[in-house]
Amino acid sequence: MKRLRVAIFTDTFVPQVNGVAHTLRRLVDYLKARAVPHIVFAPEDEPAPRVPHVFLQPSIRFFLYPECRLAWPNYPTILRLLEDFHPTLVHLVTPFSLGLAGLRYASQFSLPVVASYHTNFADYLRYYGLDFLESLGWSYLRWFHSQARLNLVPSREVGRLLAAHGIGNLRLWRRGIDTGAYSPQHRDPSWRRQLAPGGEVLLLYVGRLAPEKDLPVLLEALRLLNRDLPGRVRLVIAGDGPLRAHLEDVAPDNVVFTGYLHGSRLAALYASCDLFVFPSVTETFGNVVLEAMSSGLPVVAAPVGGVADTLRDGQNGLAFCPGDGEDMARAIKKLVVDEALRVRLGQGARAYALGRSWEAAMEELIAAYREALSPAADKERERRCG
Repeated sequence: MKRLRVAIFTDTFVPQVNGVAHTLRRLVDYLKARAVPHIVFAPEDEPAPRVPHVFLQPSIRFFLYPECRLAWPNYPTILRLLEDFHPTLVHLVTPFSLGLAGLRYASQFSLPVVASYHTNFADYLRYYGLDFLESLGWSYLRWFHSQARLNLVPSREVGRLLAAHGIGNLRLWRRGIDTGAYSPQHRDPSWRRQLAPGGEVLLLYVGRLAPEKDLPVLLEALRLLNRDLPGRVRLVIAGDGPLRAHLEDVAPDNVVFTGYLHGSRLAALYASCDLFVFPSVTETFGNVVLEAMSSGLPVVAAPVGGVADTLRDGQNGLAFCPGDGEDMARAIKKLVVDEALRVRLGQGARAYALGRSWEAAMEELIAAYREALSPAADKERERRCG
């Protein structure tokens, strides 16, 4: 078998704040620690730390979503760098411009391709008034992923979704969690007193503030809670995005917006709250859900997409009907009034997280790389392509 030398093409990387960028930084650290040769092509962003073997391409902000960047790949530069690097496998993390550049290179030099699916872009279209393009979006994704020997998915639910849309060669690449970085031990009593001066139960949401996150459902649930349990809860929203100004205008008075938090400060916020509330139905995995569980928080979420793989109703959290603010309020209320249940599910959440290591997740990915490089994969590709 050929030695593993992997070229990665992605449309997001640190310092961008999202689950994909976080996962890729973990991957780069893992490859470096195990002396696996690698090279990464990602969009430029500022301020961007210099990371060895990561080459930034010119990019512009995406007009529908200013936090995201679309790269304008310099293919001659990419070609020159890869001629020096001599990859044996190409990993496509994006179906957009940089992914197409990687696909072009792999086709030009007959290299095996592994593609990973991270974001439900086709589902996002309806949140931006572009649902008429959804069928076209899936057609494009079918074409793109048909070029890969393996298509990696972060959850079984997402695998079923892709299979239903005609995408094959699926393998599971799960995500892990650093249970030391996210732990109940990081609870900060002083910060908790600041956030809940009246001893309120603290609800927490962490993530982008964007249409596809279904945040109006959460605010509807909060208004119902304020009616039924006046003065009993406060909601902390940690994140930023295109909807922040609007949400600040329409949110009840018992909502605190912190903006993006990172590192130890984010870990302390998780551990200092009482339960995690997550209305999104478009997640392919939901890293923040696992971060909350690792911090000892029970989760109230819709069992859809990647969250369905993580949430165990009645064991590490409570499920509610997708898009139903009243049902979300019911689930949250149950945990607010029953402290013993809240503690038990929080303990269950922590126990679940302890079984999800990054080491195991990365070993799963390396196994997929080696499968794609194997002579058997070459023969299967030849058989399918005739």
